[in-house]
Amino acid sequence: MRFQTIVLIAAASAGACLAQQWELGGSGGVGITKNVTVTRGSASANAGFKTGAAVGAFVGQNIYEHLGGEFRYTFQFSNMKLSSGGTNVDFSAQTHAVHYDLLYYFTGREAKMRPFVTGGGGVRVYRGTGQETLVQPLSNYAILSKTQEVKGLVVFGGGLKFKLGRSYLYAQVLDYLTPAPTQVLAPVPGAKLNGWIHDFVPMLSLSAAF
Repeated sequence: MRFQTIVLIAAASAGACLAQQWELGGSGGVGITKNVTVTRGSASANAGFKTGAAVGAFVGQNIYEHLGGEFRYTFQFSNMKLSSGGTNVDFSAQTHAVHYDLLYYFTGREAKMRPFVTGGGGVRVYRGTGQETLVQPLSNYAILSKTQEVKGLVVFGGGLKFKLGRSYLYAQVLDYLTPAPTQVLAPVPGAKLNGWIHDFVPMLSLSAAF
């Protein structure tokens, strides 16, 4: 009896997996980052990342009538910046984000347009790729460094999903949140870098079902 029960459960699980519809797609957009503040005594500077292109790929699954999921990778050209009192410093950089999100749809699977909200998490890698110099402007606040840092990632967002036969078009905005990366945006002794990095990424995605 126990063996028969296990077989029945396995068969039901396999059937559920086969019933799920999967999607494979790509994305393109732009990342717009909210700055954080570096303070040293009563003085301060703005630190963060410049607006840059974002591209990515994802594998999606339609789990239930109103619930879906996505494994998503996003690469961004996100140059670092530091500014104070009319002085600006740029440094080449990039980010890599890997995360899994759940999507809640407000309409059923067969609807031509499906509004949704999404939330999930993963990791984000910040990489400074510029050329370091002996003397960097605003080095009394922070050093923009050629190093790599991994941060935990929280993702929120929403958008619209359009059905195009066996393909789907997504128009969405994601908010990538991580603690400020204090190794690539490295505050000098006596300075403090506080807050979270908010990276708002409006993007279009196109996928095919399989």
